[in-house]
Amino acid sequence: MPKRQCYCLLYIVCIWGITEVIISTLQKVNYLESNHHDFGITGTFGNPGPLGGLLAVCWIVSIFFIYENIQNKHRILILSFCMIACFILYGLLLSGSRAGWTAALVGSMIFLWQWLKRKHTIKVKPTLLKSGFLLIITVFIISIYFIRRDSADGRLLIWYNTIKMIEDYPLFGIGTGGWQANYMLYQAEYFLQATNSPYTLLADNIFYTYNEFLYITAEQGIVGLVVVSWLFYALFSYKEKNNTDHCLKSALTTFLVFSFFSYPGQVFPLEILFISIIGMMKSKTIKVFTISILAKYIVRSIASISIICISIWSYHIYHKTFTTIIRIVDKNKISEEAHSQLSTLYPLFCYNPQLMYIYSKSSLEDYPLNTKPQILQTAARIAPNSELYIKMGDFWKQKRDYAQAEACYQTAAAMIPHHITPSYKLFQLYIDKGNINAAIDMGNYLLKQPIKKKGTKALRMEAEILEFLHKEKNIKKTQ
Repeated sequence: MPKRQCYCLLYIVCIWGITEVIISTLQKVNYLESNHHDFGITGTFGNPGPLGGLLAVCWIVSIFFIYENIQNKHRILILSFCMIACFILYGLLLSGSRAGWTAALVGSMIFLWQWLKRKHTIKVKPTLLKSGFLLIITVFIISIYFIRRDSADGRLLIWYNTIKMIEDYPLFGIGTGGWQANYMLYQAEYFLQATNSPYTLLADNIFYTYNEFLYITAEQGIVGLVVVSWLFYALFSYKEKNNTDHCLKSALTTFLVFSFFSYPGQVFPLEILFISIIGMMKSKTIKVFTISILAKYIVRSIASISIICISIWSYHIYHKTFTTIIRIVDKNKISEEAHSQLSTLYPLFCYNPQLMYIYSKSSLEDYPLNTKPQILQTAARIAPNSELYIKMGDFWKQKRDYAQAEACYQTAAAMIPHHITPSYKLFQLYIDKGNINAAIDMGNYLLKQPIKKKGTKALRMEAEILEFLHKEKNIKKTQ
């Protein structure tokens, strides 16, 4: 890409980062609401993680502009970009994203290393300098691990189960969409085997791997990882010719480091950022195709119009479906019109994990009986979680299919062992079946079950279980 166009795109990235920091600052002072109920600062993203990844890349870009203007001796621009860099760094710290902090540190050191190497100003042995950089990064990662240790350990659990998935499908992977369709089942299997696992209280419904390279390997296998690695090798092995090349390599390194601890591939704005970075980078030319100017414009026009039309159509379907489902969730009731509309749209969104997850969470009491298992089973097939299996258990219990209901509740309980609801559902199921001994065993288990947060709901369940056990104990005494 021509240097002027690269500069324009890098300026846009910088402006994007400034905008996100302004929004984050307004969220900090409670002028704007965040997009997540657990985090006060998210920028325009769903949570602080992607915000930290974006600002880490923006930080590298701002450093590049400082360096560029130092060379060109533009004092006003130097001061301006120093202020911008400090502002972006403030936003990065504000985000609380440990992955973003780590990516920014590694990217900065890569930028510094490349600059020292190009200027031939290294007065210590390169090996010693590399070792020093590595030591700093290691100490930093170990330090931030203890900031939110439970969160970090939770990611270790996710990585462990993902590696187990890779072991089962090593060469070509489990297939596109396969990770999300199978991860929670692997987690359930892990807890069934490791009954005293230290990760019991850290389990939750998981939708991301928090490591893009493990995600690629799980879905596309070693073959897919090799192909992706070859792409990065081609980009990094190309010899730098100017400062812009140096900046882009550092920015891509920052993005890749962030990818080791987060999920940028699942966040559309970060996907655009990634594509923009590699699109600006240079690599070895393999083959050149020469076409006429007229043919070039025709191809570009057809491609652009097709992409725009497909994007608008896709967004229309997504927005229409999303707003209809949210309306159902808010009213806790589905109208005949809404059901008809969703039935028409269903074949178009039934493979979208996000929409199916929200759809399955909506009230199903007013749905025709034959559609309930279809909705739940389709959602569980592409993005299973504990809540879905509880709902499926409730459905089969209502149909008096106790065997299937029990299997669903047991799977839900194994997925997240510290959630009391699925075990309590099993306890009630055994009572309804008349299996008193199984109900007593489950009741005793529930009273000893580790619970992460014991609220009023859990206390009510425990009180009911204690009353049942006391009653059964008195009955046995009188017999």
